[in-house]
Amino acid sequence: MNSISIKALLIICLLICLTGCWNSMELTEVGFLMGVSLDQTEDGSIELNAQVYSPMETVGGAGAGGGKPPYINIKTVNESLFDAARDLPRYFGRRAQWSHMRIVLIGEQFAKEHDIGEVLDYFYRDHETRLNMLIIITKGKAADYWKQKPFIERSMGQQLRTIIENSANVAGKTNRALLFDTLLKLNSKVKTTMIPYIETTEDQQKSSFSSGAAVISKGKMVDRLTSDDVQKILMLTNEFKLGVIEFPCVDEGSGKNRKKETLEIRSIHTKIGPKFSEKPPTVHMLTKIEGVVGELRCTSITTKKEIKKLENHIKKMVKEDLETQIEHLQEKKADVFGIGNKLYQQDPALWKKWEKDWDDIFADIKFVVDVEVKVQGTGMPLGEKVTEE
Repeated sequence: MNSISIKALLIICLLICLTGCWNSMELTEVGFLMGVSLDQTEDGSIELNAQVYSPMETVGGAGAGGGKPPYINIKTVNESLFDAARDLPRYFGRRAQWSHMRIVLIGEQFAKEHDIGEVLDYFYRDHETRLNMLIIITKGKAADYWKQKPFIERSMGQQLRTIIENSANVAGKTNRALLFDTLLKLNSKVKTTMIPYIETTEDQQKSSFSSGAAVISKGKMVDRLTSDDVQKILMLTNEFKLGVIEFPCVDEGSGKNRKKETLEIRSIHTKIGPKFSEKPPTVHMLTKIEGVVGELRCTSITTKKEIKKLENHIKKMVKEDLETQIEHLQEKKADVFGIGNKLYQQDPALWKKWEKDWDDIFADIKFVVDVEVKVQGTGMPLGEKVTEE
């Protein structure tokens, strides 16, 4: 047999393999999971609740299925997450398909008592799950959020995902904790990150809303930050995309009843410069903000002098807020900024020396915060030219 015949035979064999269905699976054999929740039972076991797509409820349009939602909720309990996940087919008769997963909800109690990194490791290793699944910490029991009805989306999994994504991308009041990014940070040298936090309204409608973030250190939840707290931290970690800064009027004195004005942020960047040779170590943070006035209630900005005065006023307020958040994280010994990771990159030998005591070293770091603010516009024609005085 010559070489041409051998090549032709090889090509035919490869074509046969390409057209085969050795790993095919019929749609009627699988159940598509849209989201799961993790809670801790009284005896310490893992309670897994899954929201599974129900195709029969969507056939024929909106009126089909007698008004039932296009999903069902399944619950399993076991000592390990893997075993709890494998038990799902026992309750709905199909093999669980994880490729359409949108979110993983983790109850607050579970997050405080379990290593989240170890739990998420299961999803990371599974070949079906997506690395862009969103991780969320819930106030109270995570399973209760599946009982709510979505406002706009077809499922609560998608509803909660869009709430977090837009809270992060539009309001700047929480962060996006994707599976891959979260595990990357939890496996870094400082092992610290933030995960979005949600809770439920107290009214009869019982709807969910974004409510800041949970601080995760060494795998467990150690603190909860409000939406305003998260906004300032995102500014320092360069994760802030869009949002507004709220500040009191320039010349209204002090007090809680001062009128508030806003600046819509168009651009923000923080440069972090650590100096580990100093004692204590020093970290300089320079935050540059550019934006347009979103709301004026009592401040005049018809001249360059008035605009400069407003910029300095905003600068002072932002600087104080950033310093407050840094001090809070130092009290919690939570290196959300990843300063320890920067030390490891710059000087691995010094990190090895400090690693054991890094939490205490981070708490003693001297942070020097500088802020630059530039008001690019007023958001509307002033009716007169901005003049110099």
